[in-house]
Amino acid sequence: MTAAAPASSGFLLRFAGFIAALCACVAAEGVRHRRGALTILAWTRLRRLCARLETLATRPRAPARRRPGRPGRPGRSGPPHRLPRAHGWLRRAFPATASLAPQLRALLDAPDMRAFIAATPAAGRVLRPLCHTIGIAPPPALALPPKPRPPRAAQMAATPDPPPDPAPGPAPGPTPHPPPPERPGAPRGAVWLRPPDPPLRTRFFPRS
Repeated sequence: MTAAAPASSGFLLRFAGFIAALCACVAAEGVRHRRGALTILAWTRLRRLCARLETLATRPRAPARRRPGRPGRPGRSGPPHRLPRAHGWLRRAFPATASLAPQLRALLDAPDMRAFIAATPAAGRVLRPLCHTIGIAPPPALALPPKPRPPRAAQMAATPDPPPDPAPGPAPGPTPHPPPPERPGAPRGAVWLRPPDPPLRTRFFPRS
């Protein structure tokens, strides 16, 4: 252990005791209501959250490294078992766990736990899901920071709206036709009219 372990052992012991009591309650309720698969998944999930918080408190955080890919494993038959995602699903699936919710609230409000949360922002990734699982609101120390606004959206918000289009004017009238040409030699202003076509002559043939 590092030098920070004795200082953080107080809230870690209380947190580990709370998780142990919660797991025991889940196991007893699972046997009573015959929820084998869900009981195992919930128990495993709670134990992993406890181990992750202990790792954050007792070991310095190492830089993230990319692991090489592993070959694919053969798929299992049947649908995969997944935990519910609704708020407070643990207390609905295992009603007896609702009595342990005030203990988690008192644990999160302790001064040493609040100091640990302030010094270790990664602890929120463990404690926020735990609060969601049990169905309590996380304290203000676990609140997520506001998401930064996308630069494009901020630029669009800062750009003023273009001026409105001008109102359309009256529709143009019909195009006037040019006046007919004037006859050469005619007085000015006289209009040359085309003479009418001669009538068609009809030829009559005598009947035979």
